[in-house]
Amino acid sequence: MLSRSAQGLYWMGRYLERAQHGCRLLTDQMEAIEDQPVDQVDRRWRRIYTGLGRAPLAGGLESSRGDDVFMLVDAFTLADDLTFEPNNPDAIRSCLAAARENARQVRNLIGKDMWSRLNVAYLELREAGITEIWKDRPAEFYVRSEDAVRAFLGIADSTMYRDAGWHFLELGRFVERAQALASLLDAQLAVFPSAEPNVESAWHSLLRICEARMAYRRLHSVEYQPHTVVDFIVADTRLSRSIRHALGRVSESLEAISGGEPLAPEASRRVGRMAARIDDGWPRRDPDDDSSARSVLQEIRQSLWDLDADITSAYFDYDVRDRLPEAG
Repeated sequence: MLSRSAQGLYWMGRYLERAQHGCRLLTDQMEAIEDQPVDQVDRRWRRIYTGLGRAPLAGGLESSRGDDVFMLVDAFTLADDLTFEPNNPDAIRSCLAAARENARQVRNLIGKDMWSRLNVAYLELREAGITEIWKDRPAEFYVRSEDAVRAFLGIADSTMYRDAGWHFLELGRFVERAQALASLLDAQLAVFPSAEPNVESAWHSLLRICEARMAYRRLHSVEYQPHTVVDFIVADTRLSRSIRHALGRVSESLEAISGGEPLAPEASRRVGRMAARIDDGWPRRDPDDDSSARSVLQEIRQSLWDLDADITSAYFDYDVRDRLPEAG
């Protein structure tokens, strides 16, 4: 596969996962505005922005606690920043535009239905604006936007041939997912320390963002214990939105792409070290030590940035001479 095609599929997967994650964050936040106290809404904005590593264009997240009117004005501005702001490369519309551009460059590798679904999703979002969606249940707008991404991924899952192209798409998705989850959990512990009482709704919210609420309730009590929630989202291999599950999928895709050849050995070793860090070290952590948990999450985030560099070096920006056989 041409390196530019592999890179297009990889980044298409990353941008789609990023857009879906943004939709889930904002769906939860819009619903919180309807029934949560102002100070909880304020802190959830802080969780979102801390997890995304971003500051609002208008400045810092200055609190408007105690004033519902100003809180709604802030929400309008912040939602616009995260959804439509053209100077925010991680805004939902920016991510869909970038995914569409990458898809356009690999039209020969994706089906007509995949292109059509993604193109329609982008065009619908391009025509929308914060004033329009704010008039009538903005949470439903984010649900529809996420459903559009789900529809594209469903078509890809049911139609794409399981060759290197499919695995580069999957590789991008799950590298991005692991990164987003590690960042979100780090932000959760920073904004809602696990020892703080009376913030169960914040942990319920985290499970909902990670599509983990029903599975958690099947395995645990209906009480949301912070350390148990964190452990679940970090380490449970059966949870599709857990860091450990995402790392497993990354490892599978790297193995499938290499076909048994050591094309990206450092990437494979790095994923193995992260997985072992969770499998061996995480179960023995002190559940009351948020700083230690955050340190591990930050290590994982850094390793994932390094993993992206490994993948780029091995598959996208490699020196052609490195791949040519030596003359006899």
